[in-house]
Amino acid sequence: MAEHKTPQGEAIPEQAAIVISTVPPASTVSDSSKTPTKEQQDIKENATIELPPASVADDAIYVATLVDIINAAYNETEADIFKPGYVRTTPQGVEEILRAGELAVASVPAAAASSSPPAGSSGRVPVGCISIKKLGATRAELGMFAVGPAQRGTGLGRDLIAFAERWCRDALGGPGVAVAQLDLLVPTHVEHAFKARLGAWYGRLGYRMVGSRDFALDYPRLAPLLAGPTEYRVFEKTLV
Repeated sequence: MAEHKTPQGEAIPEQAAIVISTVPPASTVSDSSKTPTKEQQDIKENATIELPPASVADDAIYVATLVDIINAAYNETEADIFKPGYVRTTPQGVEEILRAGELAVASVPAAAASSSPPAGSSGRVPVGCISIKKLGATRAELGMFAVGPAQRGTGLGRDLIAFAERWCRDALGGPGVAVAQLDLLVPTHVEHAFKARLGAWYGRLGYRMVGSRDFALDYPRLAPLLAGPTEYRVFEKTLV
């Protein structure tokens, strides 16, 4: 199971059904005011999004790159939600979700990622990811959504969501039946401009808020990691 660490370094196992946050970090929300560089465009054009084979979980460099991308993104956008020292995921957590076939990864050949981390035995360098966890016959939860800092503003985040939604339509009953779910973690003790912007972005993608829950009540073992009162808002979209 994935782990989350307290500021004192104590590891708290994440129960199988728990997703601390499926909030897309800032790096996944395109900024239309910025023009991607040629290198960014080249990486995006060479990126392949797939549910990789379970064997990539044995590629230490591939896993470490994903861990860095995910933690950097969540540390940036949730620093005021969790206490200092919070770690979103670990190599063990990423390995397990890869082996379960629940993490879609955007990656490029090593030759197309000259300024990125080195490729491992897979020969590919991850640049983003999104988890797809089946919750029932017609519903899946999308989470652990992150894009590397170098790919901000390229539209790779939208491509990852589109891939996940296509998977849901294909695997969960087809158009008009399959439902994609996203949870938005929001502090209730402070204003959070990014979360407000992100909620609006969800809306533009066709998601609607259907409810909210107190995070500490649902996940009491993880409550000590929070900086203050926090709720998660559930968004869903029936795919067509």
